[in-house]
Amino acid sequence: MIDITTLKGKVKDLVESITKLPAFYDMVPLGKTSGVFLSKGSTSFTGRTIDGNAHVTSHEFTAVIFTFEGAQTCDDLTTAFVNATDGKPSGDFRLIMVNEITPLEYDPDIGFWGNAVSIEFAER
Repeated sequence: MIDITTLKGKVKDLVESITKLPAFYDMVPLGKTSGVFLSKGSTSFTGRTIDGNAHVTSHEFTAVIFTFEGAQTCDDLTTAFVNATDGKPSGDFRLIMVNEITPLEYDPDIGFWGNAVSIEFAER
């Protein structure tokens, strides 16, 4: 299994390269008008080989794509991210799967829009 710190770095780099937005773990610095908040979820193992190693190791993340620029901008960023990742391999992962997209409560009074994308990364 890949080291969790290394994994988080690879996911952050991938998300930033696709969305062209800064990505953050733990907290978003003040003053950011658009970005992606990342949260690491569970790691699961499917099947075992005779020597006890997992056949497939999958890591769940949530990527919250947010912006204060408008609902259409947020939805366009989310669509581009999903289209670039769902069902595709990358250099570091055997397969990337988008499990669900949950719109966050839009607040047009303050101009905040966001979509939470549940995504799973299967190790090579």
